[in-house]
Amino acid sequence: MAQAGIKPLVTLSHYEMPYGLVKNYGGWANRAVIDHFEHYARTVFTRYQHKVVLWLTFNEINMSLHAPFTGVGLAEESGEAEVYQAIHHQLVASARAVKACHSLIPEAKIGNMLLGGLVYPLTCQPQDMLQAMEENRRWMFFGDVQARGQYPGYMQRF
Repeated sequence: MAQAGIKPLVTLSHYEMPYGLVKNYGGWANRAVIDHFEHYARTVFTRYQHKVVLWLTFNEINMSLHAPFTGVGLAEESGEAEVYQAIHHQLVASARAVKACHSLIPEAKIGNMLLGGLVYPLTCQPQDMLQAMEENRRWMFFGDVQARGQYPGYMQRF
């Protein structure tokens, strides 16, 4: 690839939660999975540090809201609080992977990928406008956390 001028972009997690982590830990609902992900990320960074400088931590991390099993290893019928707790653990793991990446590969660029899509209000009535805004915030706060390093105020109140 290098001879062809292609720079690989590697995604650390693309919906492939190891079954053992789901079975033994309950997926991302368990804080212990953060340490396992960081170890995995450091292993991959070390192995490919001379070949890869472009990285993503999680593919479409925000899709976990709508597909919790695929995104965070939780049963589809999991409660909203459990899903958000698992998402928080993923965001912490992502931050730790970013720090590890920069310490091992200073020239690396690492970020996140969000599932795109905006919600448009059904009508121009204030109730519909507010509902669309709230739904868009739920989709987009993931990027705010990862780019700014903190939860936006509206999610802290959630």
